[in-house]
Amino acid sequence: MTEIVKGYAKTSQGQMHYRHIAGPKAGAATPLVMYHRAPATSVSFEPMMQLMAGDRPLYAFDMPGFGESFAPKSQPTAVDYARWLLEANDALGLETFHIFAHHTGTHFATQLTADNPSRVATLMLNGIAYLTAEERAGFSKNVLPPDTPDADGAYMTAGFKLIATLLPHFDEKLFHTEMTGMMQSHWVRHFSFNAVWGQDYPETLKRVTCPVLATCAEDEVWRFCFERVFEDNPTATRAILGPAKFFTPELDAHAIVAAIRAFLREVEEA
Repeated sequence: MTEIVKGYAKTSQGQMHYRHIAGPKAGAATPLVMYHRAPATSVSFEPMMQLMAGDRPLYAFDMPGFGESFAPKSQPTAVDYARWLLEANDALGLETFHIFAHHTGTHFATQLTADNPSRVATLMLNGIAYLTAEERAGFSKNVLPPDTPDADGAYMTAGFKLIATLLPHFDEKLFHTEMTGMMQSHWVRHFSFNAVWGQDYPETLKRVTCPVLATCAEDEVWRFCFERVFEDNPTATRAILGPAKFFTPELDAHAIVAAIRAFLREVEEA
């Protein structure tokens, strides 16, 4: 097992926590940064990081409001999240980088890439909510403020039951990790969902000029809209992976790492 080093990067709003594995040697390869889903943290990328250790410098961030990163004080937009992610990269001296983003992270990573085209070498995505305005409005009705903690722990039971519906099968370690992430982000995780529903994602992705890899688990909740990505972005590379629902980085790490390596090899050798 390769040691994963943890640290903090300073932004204008507070510190962002990250996990890091150094590359084979300084300056040998463009770094890869990773942005997770809600309510997970950067720990979700540890299986991928272990598989990719030695490929290039790897950085996996806790997004604002999650894990050990700062919590936004009021409702941010996707533009705000993207700015904070870039500030963290700046603090670590990452001038140009590849991005891999998962579910919620895809929205803020795509915003970052569209707004800062000279900084991002490639954009790699898994779990893309490529929705119309009407669909976003429908899904947004399911995003409610967090339940108030109660003496009987009913708010925790509600979270427990929700996570049980998201996993493709019960995995005690993954279940506990996801539950921990949900508790850590309790007061502010709805901010990230609101920012997602407030973003016109198809138009944002159309502004991206770097090579794009779009991937999807075969039983993914957003599988129904996956083909739309390529109707609007015909030059994007596609890959449908094995069953994992919301948990490709943990449950199908070998497949997503293989897709990333093949894509980066093609881009970097072109």
